[in-house]
Amino acid sequence: MWKFLFWVIGVGVVFGGGYLVGVVTSDEPSYQIMIQEEGGESQPPNGAVLTDVDQPAKLDSLLGILLQKQPAEGVTVNINEPDASLKLMSPQRSIGLTEHRIWFTDNRAVLAEERNGTWQDAVFFTISERDASYIQSIIQGEEE
Repeated sequence: MWKFLFWVIGVGVVFGGGYLVGVVTSDEPSYQIMIQEEGGESQPPNGAVLTDVDQPAKLDSLLGILLQKQPAEGVTVNINEPDASLKLMSPQRSIGLTEHRIWFTDNRAVLAEERNGTWQDAVFFTISERDASYIQSIIQGEEE
């Protein structure tokens, strides 16, 4: 009888300890996206910080948009005057993973990705009108 009781208590301690470790370590986000309007008339500019702890669905949607962007050639934009900026960061490691500048057009958006530590060597991409509208809704703070 005592062996069984010690076995049950031991199993409870192991699973309870694992649960507590999971609760303690999962409060800090491992990824975050900072997205903000640039040069707007609102002070401070509209924007949002999305984390995998607080808004995992929105963060996943934005990561999906970034993964499905299409290369673009012959893009003409003022590299120093974007409509918005987007930064993917890892707060746990204190590093920025990628940075994009965004220009919204009538039927799509153009993204520039920084290369070689400078915007002069930026690589350009396009995303669909639907994805551009989704990004704009996040910047404006609209609910889904």
